[in-house]
Amino acid sequence: MSQELVKERVLKYLIEDLLVPQDMIDTNVLLSEFEEGAEGILDIVVNVKDKEGYFAPVLIVRCTDDDVELEGDTLQKEIEFLEYVDNITMAGRMILTNGDQMMYADWTGEEYDTEASLPTYEQMEREFLESEESLELEHHHHDGCGCGHDHHEEGHNCGCGDDCGCNDDHDCGCSK
Repeated sequence: MSQELVKERVLKYLIEDLLVPQDMIDTNVLLSEFEEGAEGILDIVVNVKDKEGYFAPVLIVRCTDDDVELEGDTLQKEIEFLEYVDNITMAGRMILTNGDQMMYADWTGEEYDTEASLPTYEQMEREFLESEESLELEHHHHDGCGCGHDHHEEGHNCGCGDDCGCNDDHDCGCSK
């Protein structure tokens, strides 16, 4: 089975089994679209829309011909490429397949019941939006404060230009 046939089978799997909307799938994406000068082509990219409406990759799929054995040096080279891709795209999820064998890697920190149970599109979208929101909260009003509050109340000045609301209840590192 050629790489193109493998790709078609994976697309069918993504749409029918993982319920990925067709308009959220890109094929043959140049890696240089994510980082200038990066080399390589991504066979399949599954995207979600972030809060601003921009597409963000949540799953990258690498397809090979079915006669490519996913073992030894070949496998190691593919894994190194996928790690390189993840460092650039920050997708967090990768699939490598030759049509017969499929390997799934997840750097998002999420855990699933079995290695074979891939997250649905809805799960990937929810996890992406949750992580985006928690990153936003971490960076909101916490320049040097570290007290764990995501709002400001009366208290002492923590250096971020407002009162941090820790009210001396926490050792938040503020200079009173």
